[in-house]
Amino acid sequence: MKNIKLIFGLVLVAGVLISFTAEQKHRKEVKIANASLFNDVNNPFEEVLKDQANEIILVSSIDLNVIEIEEDIDLGIDTSEYLPYGFDAYKGYQIDIADICVLEIEEEVELGFDVNDYLPANFDPYKV
Repeated sequence: MKNIKLIFGLVLVAGVLISFTAEQKHRKEVKIANASLFNDVNNPFEEVLKDQANEIILVSSIDLNVIEIEEDIDLGIDTSEYLPYGFDAYKGYQIDIADICVLEIEEEVELGFDVNDYLPANFDPYKV
């Protein structure tokens, strides 16, 4: 009985190994076929890009003329009827830099453990 189990096991392992090597040979053949297929494909997009790269002419900013068109906006109503007399939209927009107050709030980082246990005694990271 032991001999039959041993022979059956060896046949099973041999079958798996043979199928594995046959699968690898098949994959190599497919890769070779795909590689030759991709080499034969003609890519028109790539050809157009190569042609355009050869035709690129560098243009300096001096050669460019920019035309800015300022268009009047017509709302269809007279806005002066709805605004107070002597209204100036730009009045009060003179900003002085000294009037700006910037607050920086530093968030304290919590690492979840005491870092002093891992540093030498009298450790100062800002010491030069």
